[in-house]
Amino acid sequence: MDLLKTIEEEIKKFQTIIIQRHVNPDGDAYGSQFGLKHLIENNFKDKKVYVVGDEFEWLSFLGKVDQIDDEVFSEALVIVTDCANVERISDQRFSKAKQIIKIDHHPNVTPYGYIMWVDVTFTSASEMVGYLAVQLNWNIPQEAARVIFCGTVTDSGRFLYRGTTARTFEVASVLLKTGFDLFALYKKLNTRKLSDLEFSNLIFNTFKLTKKGLAYVIISLEDLKKHNLTAEMMNKYANTLAGFEEIKVWITFSQFENKSYRVEFRSAETVINKIAAKYGGGGHDLAAGAIVPDLETINAIIKDIDELL
Repeated sequence: MDLLKTIEEEIKKFQTIIIQRHVNPDGDAYGSQFGLKHLIENNFKDKKVYVVGDEFEWLSFLGKVDQIDDEVFSEALVIVTDCANVERISDQRFSKAKQIIKIDHHPNVTPYGYIMWVDVTFTSASEMVGYLAVQLNWNIPQEAARVIFCGTVTDSGRFLYRGTTARTFEVASVLLKTGFDLFALYKKLNTRKLSDLEFSNLIFNTFKLTKKGLAYVIISLEDLKKHNLTAEMMNKYANTLAGFEEIKVWITFSQFENKSYRVEFRSAETVINKIAAKYGGGGHDLAAGAIVPDLETINAIIKDIDELL
């Protein structure tokens, strides 16, 4: 509680607050970022609060990022959510800020910031932001509740992943009591297009499975373009191969425009984040990510994971 109060006191000190998160964002990155913005604006009405970082259309239902000049950072408090290492912070101008706070649920790969609240027992940074609001008795507006709930529910796999605790549901309960439209949110999350089915079929038809239970698929830039997708959008397909008895670990490699590859590691039980870290990435025990330069590195990853099983 003392750490949470310290964060609150820092927020009170600054007139300008900038909230950031990791590159290639997911629901938790956006949920924690925009959720914290709405909370601060509602509870500290004199503050100017900005959200910055790369913008992705498929997450736009959670909020639109702000465009700000460099000089805004100089007297600002920057709060970075859901990002373990400084290299992956979206918008590297964070270093120009007067003060930095880190709020994250990943292993503390790179300690940074004057204040660090890092706790791997939370399902998500969004759950942490919701917990912060509950513990500090902040008012929680519906829009904050909606995006924080979204970040929590997506990063916890609809409350199915390990790490989901009574605390997770307690925070979710408080968020639901604000009365945001849960049905509309779930409809947005669960409604798919036939093109999604076509792309899932591509994964099912082309993935490889090793004798030890590693499933992997390499998706070319050409295939992504055929389905009007980009590597930045692959997080939503990361669990396409989940839930099969024969598959212990599944990896999606998807190609960027610059020919490098986004890597999404997922696992049923085997800890895989150390392999992700070996290749410049990181994440949780059973869900991690990285960006690698070429097929040679992909083959090395496949070899390392297969030897792990």
